[in-house]
Parts: sequence; structure tokens; C-alpha cells
Amino acid sequence: MRYRRTMAKIPSIEQTYLIGAPPAKVFAALTQPRELARWFVQSAVVELREGGAYRLSWGPQVAMKGKVRSFTTPTKLVIDWHDRMPGGKAFDTVAKFKLRKRGKGTVLIVTHEGFRSGKAWVRLFGSVQSGWAYYLQNLKSVVEHGTDLRTEIDQL
Repeated sequence: MRYRRTMAKIPSIEQTYLIGAPPAKVFAALTQPRELARWFVQSAVVELREGGAYRLSWGPQVAMKGKVRSFTTPTKLVIDWHDRMPGGKAFDTVAKFKLRKRGKGTVLIVTHEGFRSGKAWVRLFGSVQSGWAYYLQNLKSVVEHGTDLRTEIDQL
């Protein structure tokens, strides 16, 4: 009798949004520092080229650095994503953004992958899942209406 060891498929996060703006405007919101500060971070630096560096800052204590893996204006962006949990444990994943024109708007599909198994990874998965829902709903609001829905603490 043979036993085959199978690996459980590690889930990825996928969220889809219909945004009432053309793909170029949504792509700019994902890649241009001034636009990123309107819906996502306090400040950003982005070298929009393959292998280009980016730095996202949510305040003096919370920042992330990474690389742009690939992009096609205005339909695709793939970036390294480096999370650090309390206690300092680092997690490396990948965030992918696909944009497709639909009528006068854009379908934005965000896929975040590279999660592994274990308690810390499960916590990270939940945090990233809810984080994208929070911020991407805000992206939609800012792009469509100019209204930032972040709480005051997220805008410090």
C-alpha cells in the first residue's frame, strides 16, 4: 500500500471591485504617490518600472518597502508585499492588481498570494483580507466621489 502525501492548497485572497472611472485613473491611484496618499497611505515613493523600488508609509512607525515585479499601464501591477507582525516576524507575499475596462468604468481584481500554513500565517491572511476590503472600498469612494472614508486614526 502506498500513501501519497499531498499538500493542502494554501489560499490566496481575491477581491473584485467595479469602480466608476476609467482604467487609467484607477491605475494612477494604485501607482502614483500623490494618489496613493488620497486613499491608502500617508506617503509613498514609487519607481514605476520593473524592479523599481517602492516605499509605503502609514505613519512614523509603520512602513513597507518592496519592488515592482511587473506592470502594464493601465491593466496590470504586480508587487512584492512584505508584512511584519507585532514581535517582528516578517512575511513575504505578492499582491497583483488587474484592471479591465467595463463600460465607462473599471473592474479591479486584486489577488494577494504566497500565504503559507501555520497560526501566524492564518492571522496574517485575516488581516490582509480585511485590510484590502477596507482600503479598496476607500479607493472606490475616493476615485468615484472624492470622499476619503478612512477613520481619523488611519489619516494621522
